[in-house]
Amino acid sequence: MFSPLTGWIATLHGMAEVSSASAAPHRWTRFASPAVDVLTATLAALTTLLLAPSPAWPWAVSVLLTAGTALAGWRGIHGGSLGHTMLRVRTVDAVTGLPSFRFHARRATVVRGGTMDPFALRPRPVATAQAAPTASRVAMAGSHLRLVVDDGTSHIITYAAVIGRDPTVPPDSRHVLVAIPDLTRTISKAHFLAQVTEQGVVVTDLRSANGTWVLGHTAPLPPRQPTLVAWESTLLLGDRQVLLQRRVRESSEGKAS
Repeated sequence: MFSPLTGWIATLHGMAEVSSASAAPHRWTRFASPAVDVLTATLAALTTLLLAPSPAWPWAVSVLLTAGTALAGWRGIHGGSLGHTMLRVRTVDAVTGLPSFRFHARRATVVRGGTMDPFALRPRPVATAQAAPTASRVAMAGSHLRLVVDDGTSHIITYAAVIGRDPTVPPDSRHVLVAIPDLTRTISKAHFLAQVTEQGVVVTDLRSANGTWVLGHTAPLPPRQPTLVAWESTLLLGDRQVLLQRRVRESSEGKAS
């Protein structure tokens, strides 16, 4: 079963298909959690009014402001709050899947420890580079890219995509945006551009901070220079890895291999 976050990401990505699932939290959590936070802050202010020396109201206002700032910081850095901790949920950005201070953006509530929780510990399958397969038939057409991230998430790209931690503006209307959650911040917001061809994937590093590397090579790809990378290669993006898998549709059979 797909979570609401998965559906929102798939809608925002258009042609990119996100393969990830998680149990959805109860609908009432988005009302119950803020209620717990407001109640806690209010009780702290009332207690200050009773115990602080006269005049007590400046102290109470200070407590409210401090509580509000602490909750905003908690929400932006860890996606949590007092209410979230009690209900075992977390709030993340609907596009990046990470906690964010962009409170105006579309957000989603996920279950702590679930597959959509960016802080959940889970094994990461490490992909090794393989030789690019030779096509047995030149007539095979309609190749598209299956981008497999090291956490098991996959994205289907049929033409081209801008991949990064939080890509925002595609250079072409045909390009989709693929966001890879990265708590290490070693992936740039717009890290590289991938364009699908029959011969392989044309990868263009978008002047990323840590560069785009092909596993097994001793130098990163040159920035802003399109480079043909063989199918089944593994790209290194900071501390993360993505595998470039080829998916082919045979025109004679009309089904993907």
